[in-house]
Amino acid sequence: MQDELFRVESAVTATASGDLTWDRWPLDMAIALGLAGQRNPLGFAMVRYLNDPPSSMNVWELVLKLAKAMQDRGVASDGVKEMAFQAFEYWQNSRCPSCGGRGVVSADQRQCKSCNGTGQRQMPTSPDPVKVGIECLLEAERWLEGQLRARMKAA
Repeated sequence: MQDELFRVESAVTATASGDLTWDRWPLDMAIALGLAGQRNPLGFAMVRYLNDPPSSMNVWELVLKLAKAMQDRGVASDGVKEMAFQAFEYWQNSRCPSCGGRGVVSADQRQCKSCNGTGQRQMPTSPDPVKVGIECLLEAERWLEGQLRARMKAA
């Protein structure tokens, strides 16, 4: 378990550094980057999307990994990229617009009526494949959070 956490942490560090030249990027970082990507390709694409400067390449890398994850769960390949992009858009903008993701409004901390206090937008009334994509993204996000939480406990 400890090695697994180190690989994820090393991969995040290496990706966030931006300087991947041979003399500044140790071999173990390159191996960690590859192993983290093999273990959870969608989670790793999320790490790159969240840590790198915004670019359409990072968005499409994440969407394509998501489309692959959706197909692995039985979603038909017809239109899967478009549905993966819809799921990505929901995940990227999942905070409730009324309360900003806090779950409460105003100074007296009343529960937000739009999201019923969850801080999340309502799940879209999209076709089931889009919901499968959203669930894939949320699972990958929970995996990342679990890796970070376990690493913080170990420290």
